[in-house]
Amino acid sequence: MAELLPGHGLLELTRVRDRTEITHSRATNPLKLITPRRHGSAAWVYASTFGGGLVAGDQIHLDMRLTNNTTCVLGTQASTKVYRDPSGIGCRQSLQAHVDDGSLLISVPDPVTCFADSMYDQHQEYHLATEGSVVLLDWLTSGRRTRGESWDFTRYRSQIDIYQGQQQLISDRLLLDARDGPLESPFRVGRFHCLALVVLIGTRLEAAATRIQDEVSNEPVSSADSLIETVSPVAGGLILRIAGITTELVADCITRRLCFLEEFLGETPWARKW
Repeated sequence: MAELLPGHGLLELTRVRDRTEITHSRATNPLKLITPRRHGSAAWVYASTFGGGLVAGDQIHLDMRLTNNTTCVLGTQASTKVYRDPSGIGCRQSLQAHVDDGSLLISVPDPVTCFADSMYDQHQEYHLATEGSVVLLDWLTSGRRTRGESWDFTRYRSQIDIYQGQQQLISDRLLLDARDGPLESPFRVGRFHCLALVVLIGTRLEAAATRIQDEVSNEPVSSADSLIETVSPVAGGLILRIAGITTELVADCITRRLCFLEEFLGETPWARKW
């Protein structure tokens, strides 16, 4: 079996009788994969790193496959901390997931928190079979506000690509670069301190996507609101964007919008965390 590069991991999930079992799990330092056995038929995986965050030069990558009729929750132990990097080397995280027919991947990490002078890049790529489904949460905070750091990082770059068969359904890019001007400018993130993206794609999520789209579309929006939501339909699902003046407000919104996950898991992914 080929050796993995530092910071790389492999996961394979298979349905065994009435449960999703992790049939292959490997990771190399500094990546850790924690796989507790929970009640219910889904598999739960928590990604973490030695040291509790990312330092300059870290290259974290996870390959995972959900074979037919499996369900997996992929989360993190805590927020992903990106430490100060005055050298400008930067660090990177990437995920490539293959979701076969009848399977559901629920990727719900805690937010990314970039320290002052840090540089972070991430790329997430999802390949869905015709009957595969994914719930994707991607979010970040403005930094360590209690230490006076607010949007003080050097660069944050995120890329999300979702394919179903040969068709690309979503190509989302976010770049926050201090070289383009102050991030807290009214024309950029402004008064908000937490940004979130939620994606629902797949046949198993159609009812939930329709309900969320109707709810958000019917809510009035004011420029002075402490929390703003926007929703966009895509083939087979939706994209929900959330901006809040605090992380707590955004977290409450996420748990409310995704409370339907209890139907699949017997509990929400945050029942024992938040």
